[in-house]
Amino acid sequence: RLDSKMFGKSIPIHRTPFMTGRGGRGSGPLDGAGRRSVYGSVYRNFISPFMLAFDQPAPFGTKGRRSVSNVPAQSLALLNDPFIIEQCKLMGKKIFELEADESSSLNDLYSTITGKRLTSDTEKKLIAFLESQSTDLGKKDQEVWADLAHVLINSKSFLFLN
Repeated sequence: RLDSKMFGKSIPIHRTPFMTGRGGRGSGPLDGAGRRSVYGSVYRNFISPFMLAFDQPAPFGTKGRRSVSNVPAQSLALLNDPFIIEQCKLMGKKIFELEADESSSLNDLYSTITGKRLTSDTEKKLIAFLESQSTDLGKKDQEVWADLAHVLINSKSFLFLN
């Protein structure tokens, strides 16, 4: 969903219900209109909690070097943030609507999220997850594929480079 267009107006930050106070401007779209984060507006009173979890520098002064951390807040953001959940739903919908066979759909989703090739052992595990989730939900639709995308985004294959 990334909009690779360069230049243009900045996108207002999405304001959560907890982001209140003086100087409030209108809330922007949850996904930043698909634009890269460099095009997001930055207001000192309304900093994106998701971006802060991933070490976005605070706009209160200069920063000579970006911080690098691996903290529990990042894992929790990948599990619970509305942006991540929305993106997983979009991926699930896209894969489901392609109506390709299950194996090629799994390959597409896995390589899109992890940037790696799907091994036969991993494919068996993912098929088992799809079957289990389909049984639990009583259907096999885009919601099942969205759940799989969410699992993959929270997997070590996505989080770490080998």
